[in-house]
Amino acid sequence: MKIKNSLIGILLLFVVSNVFAAKPVVSNLQSSAGLKLVGQAQMRWLMFPLYRVSLKTADGIYQENRYPQMLDILYLRNIDKQDLLAATDNQWARLGIPQAKRTLWIGQLGKLWPTIRKGDRLAFQVNPDGYNYFIYNGKRIGGVADKQFGKSFLDIWLSPRTSQPGIRQRLIG
Repeated sequence: MKIKNSLIGILLLFVVSNVFAAKPVVSNLQSSAGLKLVGQAQMRWLMFPLYRVSLKTADGIYQENRYPQMLDILYLRNIDKQDLLAATDNQWARLGIPQAKRTLWIGQLGKLWPTIRKGDRLAFQVNPDGYNYFIYNGKRIGGVADKQFGKSFLDIWLSPRTSQPGIRQRLIG
């Protein structure tokens, strides 16, 4: 398990991102939430696509700390829940989130998130009041009752210190 978690961490650090040349896919989540696409990218490991991620806002323009914001992720591979949690924790550690906060949040996410299957969609939205929630395959599955969580989760992709600056650039436009 330790080797598997290490490989997932390395995988996320050395991923190559690509811009989609085709017209962006607009999900039902976007239209139902009234949000507009800002940008879209694909996460790859070598030549294997892992997921497509889209950023959406009320006006289709990204501005840090202006909400609502939604990340919408379409998975192109199966990902075990424990691997997803470990990769999330690794990214937060890299961003300087304190261990105690990460442990609390990972525990809460462990109760919310399923094991991901190819074709699954996991979206995350933060509203202007700081309320956040996840949507798994079109169904709300809950959020984390901590106003700091929303920004910290989005920062995995949107922080200037993200491990994937190419993806960040494609998301924010």
